[in-house]
Amino acid sequence: MKLEVSPSGRAACRGCKNPVAKGDLRFAESYVLPGSDQPGHRYWHLECAAKKLAGPLQEALAAYEGEVPNRAALDALIAAAPKKAKDRPLPHADLAPTGRAKCMHCQEPLAKGELRIGVERELEVGMSVTKSAGYLHPGCAFAWTEEHLDEDVETAAWLERVFSNSDLSDADREELTNALTPG
Repeated sequence: MKLEVSPSGRAACRGCKNPVAKGDLRFAESYVLPGSDQPGHRYWHLECAAKKLAGPLQEALAAYEGEVPNRAALDALIAAAPKKAKDRPLPHADLAPTGRAKCMHCQEPLAKGELRIGVERELEVGMSVTKSAGYLHPGCAFAWTEEHLDEDVETAAWLERVFSNSDLSDADREELTNALTPG
């Protein structure tokens, strides 16, 4: 996911289907082309991405070092966008909207309304691999991080990202803190 200047004006926006004009700043969403291992990009007008992909766009805006036209209006659109779990940057914590998901570590169900931690995982889909969110019980997070985080990623920094990417009530934050405190 990144922001870039449109080089030609030929790519159509995934949101409104209109071309992204040459020279305009656009959001490039990464994905794996179906039926192959080749990476590709889907392009969005910034305003369209703010409405549909608020979380990923916000990450890309934070990483972009150049000038962003109408930044205040974009920030307002991002703030007004529906807060879906899939739109939040990973890792994050939230409340399970259904009881269908299972913890990736212990394989036990995550009950509706229960705190969970969303992490990025790779899934094989047909002949390709795609990335999506997977979920953990807060009590399973330490065991999962020991098995799956790169050695150069510190657990404390990872947990800090969980909290900063989460939109929880004070009571839920306290419950999550207690669940993540070892001992």
